[in-house]
Amino acid sequence: MKENNYQKTYKQGYKQENKIVTFPIKNIFYDELRKRSILHDLSANSYAKSIVTNFLSTERISVFTKEEREYINQYIRISRGIATNINQIAYKTNIGDYIDTNILINSLHHFEEEFKKFISKDWLWL
Repeated sequence: MKENNYQKTYKQGYKQENKIVTFPIKNIFYDELRKRSILHDLSANSYAKSIVTNFLSTERISVFTKEEREYINQYIRISRGIATNINQIAYKTNIGDYIDTNILINSLHHFEEEFKKFISKDWLWL
């Protein structure tokens, strides 16, 4: 069966723009690659391609799992709360306002407890 002109042109263009990379990896690494690819709903090959192209890309686009996004968002929320309290303390001190130390200590204790809960979680992807 002969290839039509369109197919031939397409294949030539594809081969000029793309290269196929193959390399062996130990079974233990392949198993880990496969497990992680499942989390992203990709085949092991597609996930490996994504890792390599993201690493080499100047845009550095990363794909996070739902759990990773939740972890990052919780960390940001707690950190912002602490930063907001510190800014409020600095502002009140700079304008000579009274700072209720009981409120300050309770607030810092609250964020300390939040961080303790946060870091004690057993995150699957870590």
